[in-house]
Amino acid sequence: MTENKIEQSPKPDPELQRLVPLLGSWRVKDQTEDSLAGPAGPVTSDETFYWLDGGYFMVSTYHTVFGNEAAQNGINYWAYDSKTGKFHIIFFSNNGPFTEAGSRYEGVVANGKLVFTGPARFTLELDADGKVKVNSDGSITFVWELRDANGAWKHWMDNKYTKVK
Repeated sequence: MTENKIEQSPKPDPELQRLVPLLGSWRVKDQTEDSLAGPAGPVTSDETFYWLDGGYFMVSTYHTVFGNEAAQNGINYWAYDSKTGKFHIIFFSNNGPFTEAGSRYEGVVANGKLVFTGPARFTLELDADGKVKVNSDGSITFVWELRDANGAWKHWMDNKYTKVK
């Protein structure tokens, strides 16, 4: 006689807890610098972060406008791969089809920061507990870089996320 065992799903990786401060809805109003993406200009964004049921993935949705350009609307799925020790973001948006190189970011923790590299690069500072750092005013700062004509990373903008709920 064989015994039926129900397999338990593994728990979400504790590394995902680094992202907890991002939960909620945020507003961004900032300015880009001149880059290969275009001249400097204003950027606004409304973004919401939440856990997908089960807690294995953080989901974020965004509505971003650069200057007078058409709005970019999309969804990001944030995950952590314990085998490689890296975070991953895969995103889908209205401003182009999915491509392996253009729709993914890979993130690593190093020197008190969480750095994601993909079509652009962004950095989040971490607090003493290793979670995304919340500034004294309750905001969170994303520092963005784009490659220049020679392929070197250059500062593009600092996005100050202000919580709206």
